[in-house]
Amino acid sequence: MNGSYCSQCGQRDIDYQQSFGTVFRDFLDSFLTFDAKVIQTLWLLLSRPGELTLRFLQGQQIRFLNPIRFYISVSLVFFLILHFAGPNTSVVIERPDLAAGQHGSASSNQQESAEEQQFEAKMIGKYGSLQGFGSHLVAEFVERLQWMILVCVPIYAGLLKLIYFRSGRPYLAHLVFAFHLHSAFFVCAIVQTLLNAISKVPHLDWVKWAVALLGLWLAVYLFLAQRRVYGQSWWTT
Repeated sequence: MNGSYCSQCGQRDIDYQQSFGTVFRDFLDSFLTFDAKVIQTLWLLLSRPGELTLRFLQGQQIRFLNPIRFYISVSLVFFLILHFAGPNTSVVIERPDLAAGQHGSASSNQQESAEEQQFEAKMIGKYGSLQGFGSHLVAEFVERLQWMILVCVPIYAGLLKLIYFRSGRPYLAHLVFAFHLHSAFFVCAIVQTLLNAISKVPHLDWVKWAVALLGLWLAVYLFLAQRRVYGQSWWTT
């Protein structure tokens, strides 16, 4: 043992033969430390584009969350919020033939083909309604989107490695920047999703402008972060 940690494996020495109050204080201390890391990571990530990556690559890692863990956590929060507060994904199918039939003016060009009717009957039988089928499609897309984005991060890091091959930085350095960059995008997407959820409230027209400004801010953020991390001129960046 070296202090409170094992010199061989780094495992912390925890004495479970102690009072509940001591254990609770240790837990509370760990929780508050984690909470402080979240605040420090988010603040530096959003207030100074690219600075979090530089700090991490310089060895200042203990004060901030791990890039991969932070990315996964933020992405999970985003997709969770998208599930509950995202846009309405119901599919509304208008039936002009039924509406016309009510007025006695149905025509042959308004009638659906037999194949379309069979398809609708199959989807209704499987999902309960056409709206349920539409919601299922969106849910499937969102589920696959999570994995697509996760795969895109290392690919994006590989592109940075090719573009900045003269920098001499290893692939992992570009990967850290890619995780931080995509984490910032997810944080912005979370805010946009929440704003869109309240945009239908009357007299909140400013929300649409806020969503648009956030999209513009993302483009500026990418530029500033890339310039700070790779230390190039404005024109080269």
